Amino acid sequence: MINLIAAAVFLCASPGVIDGDTLRCQDGTRVRVWGIQAPERHEPAGPAATRAMTNITRGVDLRCEPKGRSYERVVARCWTPAGRDIAAEMVDQGHAVDWPRYSGGEYAR
Repeated sequence: MINLIAAAVFLCASPGVIDGDTLRCQDGTRVRVWGIQAPERHEPAGPAATRAMTNITRGVDLRCEPKGRSYERVVARCWTPAGRDIAAEMVDQGHAVDWPRYSGGEYAR
C-alpha cells in the first residue's frame, strides 16, 4: 500500500480496472483517478467506460501522483509511460467528464 506522506509519485504496476475511474495496482492499492467522473460499471455507460480504461492501461505501469484519499482509495493523477494523462484520455474519448469540484476545470472541454 502507498504511504501518502512519503510518496510524491508512485508506480501503479499492472493495474487492474475496477471501472472507468478506479484501478487496483498489483500491490493491492486501489486508485481513484483524480479529476474525472465516469459511470459505475453497473450504470448504462459503465461497461464502455470500463473497457476504455482497460484499453488505456493495458500492459503498462502507470506513474501516479497522489492527491489525497477517498473511501480507502488513493486519489491520484496518473500517466502512462508515454506521458498520456489517463483522465484526459477518458474525457477525450467521451467516457468520463471533468469533475471541477476536484479538478478545478483541468479536464473541461
